[in-house]
Amino acid sequence: MDIRRRLKYLAEHIPYSIGKLTAHVPYRLRLGREYSTFRALIERYERASNAERHEYVIARLNAIVRHAQQNIPFYQALYGRSAIEIRTLADFEALPIISKSDVREYTKHAQGPTLLNTGGSSGEPVSFYIDRNAWAREWAHMHFIWGLRGYKQTDLMATMLGKNLGERLYAYNAVHNEIKINPYTYTQHRAKEILSLFEEFPLRFLQGYPSSIYNFFKVLEVALTDSEMELIRSKVHCCLFSSEYPLPHMVTYLTDVLGLNYISWYGHSEMCILAYDQYNSGKYRPFATYGYAEEVGRTLCGTSFHNYSMPLIRYSTGDIVESRKTDQGTLDYFIVKEGREGDYVDDKAGNRIPLTSMVFGRHHTIFNIADYVQILQTTRGTATFYITFGRRIPISIGEARSYFDLSNLDLDFNFVFSKEPVRTRAGKLKLKLTMDDVKDHAAHLK
Repeated sequence: MDIRRRLKYLAEHIPYSIGKLTAHVPYRLRLGREYSTFRALIERYERASNAERHEYVIARLNAIVRHAQQNIPFYQALYGRSAIEIRTLADFEALPIISKSDVREYTKHAQGPTLLNTGGSSGEPVSFYIDRNAWAREWAHMHFIWGLRGYKQTDLMATMLGKNLGERLYAYNAVHNEIKINPYTYTQHRAKEILSLFEEFPLRFLQGYPSSIYNFFKVLEVALTDSEMELIRSKVHCCLFSSEYPLPHMVTYLTDVLGLNYISWYGHSEMCILAYDQYNSGKYRPFATYGYAEEVGRTLCGTSFHNYSMPLIRYSTGDIVESRKTDQGTLDYFIVKEGREGDYVDDKAGNRIPLTSMVFGRHHTIFNIADYVQILQTTRGTATFYITFGRRIPISIGEARSYFDLSNLDLDFNFVFSKEPVRTRAGKLKLKLTMDDVKDHAAHLK
């Protein structure tokens, strides 16, 4: 066991009685001085005038484009040899958009400290490298968002982000001072254990995908009494919605029925855009201290300001948005119109498994070799993965299961290899398919 795995193992086995003490250790000591640097940068930007903010954005755009053109073969081929100078937003907007398929080719010849992959909100996998300061930068911005709802680093939170804990209902993680709740085991017959968890620990914040948190309370609502539900509800100060767009019916239930407050944010693994909805209005304000967001033909595109290992410049996220610009021409906020909706599959017992947890919350090595991964369910307890590769299919149907982490799921899985991804009649790529989508796709291939 290497030192990193050993430290991770130890951190995951520290009891809360000790972990709550380590929660007082400042993040600048945990993540390095870069954490404090980015916290200070956020605060300076918030105090800056509109003119100063615009000047900062242009400077960052110019710096990352210059670095890319001078040092990275992918952009040298894309931009040509003539030196590009970004003096205005119009100069930047003249650069080409890059797609997920472009990034897959780019990654083959790139290098950096850490290689990550993501399933993507549309089921289109992408691998990429991040820089050494990525996590310090990420946490500096996330803590700013959570701080808008009163979060402090010593606060204990419960998280439901898809971590597969086997048969365990929960596990304490001292690194983030969190109780990880297993989204695959909190069925109605374990509701009393969940109640005991909230009785024992001061869980003021509940972080997870909106679909997971919504499903969590729906399961408890059936199994617990009104007074028991009230005990849990009274303990939770705020829900922290990550990754997915919170659908209106979920928000209505959590706010109007349960009386819970929340904050949501938009981010993605590629770390180009991070935005937050401070006023729960559906309007996401992007951090200019994190990256540059823009709407191009109703599609949200992002540029990483700080990832000099593998910069993504004018990268298309595939999410459809409406936006409003500032007087200086930068994006003030955006509203997500399509993409990132929470969805579920039902296991054999009728338990709803959030797809965001099952697909994005686990480590599936299929993402390293597949172009697209989609899922279809027509019968409870059974689901079919539709997997699209490039020109060559590198594995057999019989090997497909070994490329997924499907442990602790009460479902039967089938696998279908497709020459191209399944699209709706409108041409949209979805993670969860319907039978009509599959039939239309079959007709298209004919």
